[in-house]
Amino acid sequence: MRALVAAATLATLAGGSALAQDAVTIKMWTLDNTGYPEFIAQAAEEFKKTHPNVTIEHQTFPGDPYKTGLQVALVGSDGPDVFFNWSGDDAKRLAKDGLALDLTSYADAPGAFGTTVGEGYLDAFRYDGKLYGVPADAVSKYVFYNTAYFAEHKLEVPKTLAELGTLCKAIRTIDPNTVPMPLGNKTRWKAIHWMTMLNERELGVDGTAADYDLSRPADELYTDAGYAKAFQDLLDLQDAGCFEEAPNATDYTVADTMFSSQASPMEFCGSWCISGFETAGFTDVGFFRLPVVDGGRGDAGANFLVPEGFQVSAKTAHPQEAVDWLSFLVSDDQAAKFVEYTKFMPSNPAKIDTVEGVSPLFKELAADVGTFTQGVNVLDVLLDAAVSEAYLNATVEVLNRTMTPDQAVEAIRKVALEAQAKAAS
Repeated sequence: MRALVAAATLATLAGGSALAQDAVTIKMWTLDNTGYPEFIAQAAEEFKKTHPNVTIEHQTFPGDPYKTGLQVALVGSDGPDVFFNWSGDDAKRLAKDGLALDLTSYADAPGAFGTTVGEGYLDAFRYDGKLYGVPADAVSKYVFYNTAYFAEHKLEVPKTLAELGTLCKAIRTIDPNTVPMPLGNKTRWKAIHWMTMLNERELGVDGTAADYDLSRPADELYTDAGYAKAFQDLLDLQDAGCFEEAPNATDYTVADTMFSSQASPMEFCGSWCISGFETAGFTDVGFFRLPVVDGGRGDAGANFLVPEGFQVSAKTAHPQEAVDWLSFLVSDDQAAKFVEYTKFMPSNPAKIDTVEGVSPLFKELAADVGTFTQGVNVLDVLLDAAVSEAYLNATVEVLNRTMTPDQAVEAIRKVALEAQAKAAS
């Protein structure tokens, strides 16, 4: 009898030990965005239904110190298993330094994130053909337009950039004092968004990649004529009367107000602008992607896209559970919950129509973003910091007519060559 009791006790202890070993804690770091803690808390409870042994330990941080704190933590021994990050140079640097886990082999398993998130999103976290992140949300840009104004004046959505210029001229003919699509480049980032897409429309994503990451041979770096042509496209729109008289002196908030107050019938604006339209009570809003360029190498299916998402630490002891958790967060049901709690544009819009409290325009936009064949990341995030600054400055000069397109590209090329040499030293 004693032997049986002893055996039973040993079995119980052994079983308890095994269960303890099976317990998994996933440490997760994110920014302290509105709605994030509540979203993660409910998701963690739902996740336990299929992964009862996994506990999610969620910490939030303010944005400014997050980048430096994250880098230090990932190098050390007490960093997170999964963490928020921006796509572009921030995520790529962690991949190159061996601090972010290669997720390629996990992506296409049944129910995994690669089966629910579109290629345009995934590409933002793809480096050297491998995936290093799970896109959760993004911002995008479109030309928003006043549908009632277009209907009243029998105007049509342009199919090419040249037609957009012609449309601006038609609007000026209706009323010379109407600014067709105000720019508002006083803080410089609005025009760099234009150049982001004009470069793609002229050269295509593949055509710019080796210049943007400084991997092209020095004698060829930024020598494609498409870069100067993209600057000329911007000038052609300016000459067509699309923008206000002094776009570099106008704040972006003024441009936003001109459209939302219906003083201007169009604006090239971000997905974040929708809330401003709603606040102004402006509902006659349609949208279209920046049109393609005649003879350009761009892809009509590509569009401005700056995804954010999550990466997994290369040091995590629980890679499978970490990926399962992130895949769960971008699953159909949880992506809808994500919109409900945060009002961010989800990487998986499959159930966007079921979400209450967001406008039809938001839902239409989210559905369209999910169809991008390629995402076009913004230049001031994607480029080396010095090259980004050169691009910002050159774009201001071009709009001021103090630099020609060729001179602007030459100034950018000079800085890019210096950055390339510095990186190689």
